[in-house]
Amino acid sequence: MNYYLFFPMIALFANTIFIAFVYARRTGNPIIRSYLIYSTSLNAWLFTYIFTWSYLPESWMTWSFKILSVTWLPVGALYLEFVYTFLNRSPGLFLWFFRIGIPLSYLLTLTTDLVIKGSILYYWGYENEPGSLYLFVILAFVALPGFIGLAILAKSFLSSHKNQRKQIGLAIVGSTVAMCLSFYSEIIQVDEQGRILSVPWTPMAIVIQSFLIFIAITKYGFLRINIEGLAVELFKDIHDGMILVKQDRSLFFMNESAIRILGIPNTLPSHFYPSDYFKGYQENPNHLSREYKAIFNPSCKGVELTRSNIELTGNERGYLFILRDITEKIESREKIETIYTALSKDLEIAKIAQTSAISTKFPENIRYKFHSHFQPFELVGGDFFRALERSDGKLDIFFADVSGHGISSAMVAGMLSISFQLVSEKNPEPKQALEKIQNLLLGAVLSHHISAAYLSFDPNTKILKYSYAGHHPILVFREGEVLSLEGSGRILLITPETDLTDYSFTLKKGDILFLHSDCLFEVRNAEGDILGYENFLEKLREIPVQTPSKILKTSIDHSLAFGHGKLTDDLAVLILEVF
Repeated sequence: MNYYLFFPMIALFANTIFIAFVYARRTGNPIIRSYLIYSTSLNAWLFTYIFTWSYLPESWMTWSFKILSVTWLPVGALYLEFVYTFLNRSPGLFLWFFRIGIPLSYLLTLTTDLVIKGSILYYWGYENEPGSLYLFVILAFVALPGFIGLAILAKSFLSSHKNQRKQIGLAIVGSTVAMCLSFYSEIIQVDEQGRILSVPWTPMAIVIQSFLIFIAITKYGFLRINIEGLAVELFKDIHDGMILVKQDRSLFFMNESAIRILGIPNTLPSHFYPSDYFKGYQENPNHLSREYKAIFNPSCKGVELTRSNIELTGNERGYLFILRDITEKIESREKIETIYTALSKDLEIAKIAQTSAISTKFPENIRYKFHSHFQPFELVGGDFFRALERSDGKLDIFFADVSGHGISSAMVAGMLSISFQLVSEKNPEPKQALEKIQNLLLGAVLSHHISAAYLSFDPNTKILKYSYAGHHPILVFREGEVLSLEGSGRILLITPETDLTDYSFTLKKGDILFLHSDCLFEVRNAEGDILGYENFLEKLREIPVQTPSKILKTSIDHSLAFGHGKLTDDLAVLILEVF
């Protein structure tokens, strides 16, 4: 057995582990891609050592060395390519010289004996017998690009920040050791005929270089050194505008969306000051988003701007600005605000319209029937329910309870009616519908929140899809039982973000769907005690014959009786009977 094979085999195993680790953390970063290509070429070179040291038939060896020269000829150029990518530099003339020269050298190696003219058997295995141009090819196309790349790294090391120096330094040390060991054992440590005097140290040199770069990856975040390059990769195709600015406000990066939103001409500014591009801009120390009007983009009705602190490179800090074009949101809001103003002119008309819209106007179908009751606490109220038949034949139901009661709650309920109609026309899923309603009302409704349930019912399949936004459970009366439909979700307009989920339930013929406002179980008696949800639900379970009229009457009568005929909030009940 040839024990010298352990050197390249151990090196191949170790380098493969390093490659696998980096590949597992791969992103779209070109630095990682370039490093993987370079490391894979080193593995191919190690395979050549294993192959030629395995004491194969001598007649194979000359052509094997010529063919396998493809594994080591491009190593220097691939290393130089990695250095250029690592430092985010465009390839120079040197790299193009090697890209052209290496294929020509390989062709020369295959067709002549000028580079490799034979093979020599040493005590550790076969090595190629150099031709007259072997030394020139090695120096010009393997060693020279490596030394150029090392010099570029050293120059960048001197001008880099502290954290970058740690990363670049490890790459320099690893590359220096690898090149010096290989250069010494295969170029210097040879006799007058160019024959190697001792076992080549190149396999171990490769492992040392890979190990130090591996340390750079795991300890110092080598994969994230090129912040600007990563910014270009991550942000260039994002719909929102992204701007990176240094502390002195000099521009670090701006993506295409930001250029479009700001209305910037072809030439980018050297510095970015938001006050130059937004009317009435004020620094926001809390990093909360605010709305501004873009100065140079008349087609943009508004921009939502957020500023955050960010670390750019090394210890240098800067700012990340996120810009979002909210023209569509503002247009929808203006439409709703117009409706809001119109509704506030005549409260009596609003009461009549609200009562009519909520209580009586429902789609008609042989597969279902609606029953309802609406009673505002004051002249007008904030409870709301409405049903619309969609273009795809499904039935959308929206049941909502606006916080408070009276005029302002009624106005919000009116806005809900318009929002529901706008949203329902798009045939959305329940969760999506609630999110769109929140987006439409978020900037227009400032002092109310809304608990709601959105339902989508297919009369043909009887599948009910629904989503909750802080609302209590929907009840289903089925064959003498009362079922509570599972689910939960965050109340609308509490925070800019929603936390909603879609649920599904299959109804049956004869089922009665029961939606009600919290007034029915939050009613108080003379002592101030609240009826409570469980007590209310227990009373509903006691109904002997479950018909819509019985359910409606029992639920209301029981609450009124507990409260001695007085309600503490708007009262709304909506029943869907399934045939």
